[in-house]
Amino acid sequence: MIESNFRVLEFSKEDFENLVKNTVAAELQKIYGMVNNIQNAKPQSELMTREEVSNLLNVSLVTLFNWEKKKVLVSKKVGGRVLYLREDVYAKLN
Repeated sequence: MIESNFRVLEFSKEDFENLVKNTVAAELQKIYGMVNNIQNAKPQSELMTREEVSNLLNVSLVTLFNWEKKKVLVSKKVGGRVLYLREDVYAKLN
């Protein structure tokens, strides 16, 4: 036999609104904290490949090429490879 316990609580409209606002605000703070931890993490290297930047920003390689032409994101050419400074990429995220 399964037992169920139910409680009926009575809230005023203002109390319910405050409860929802506080709950949502607390969850958003958690998410904001996680995003800040990711952004403030010490990078492994100073340079990123086109593929790494593309995955991080969730854009195509063609978009990166267009941004480079428009000087939205500046790249460095090293030995025939196109690389981006990690700090420039993270600056664009903000």
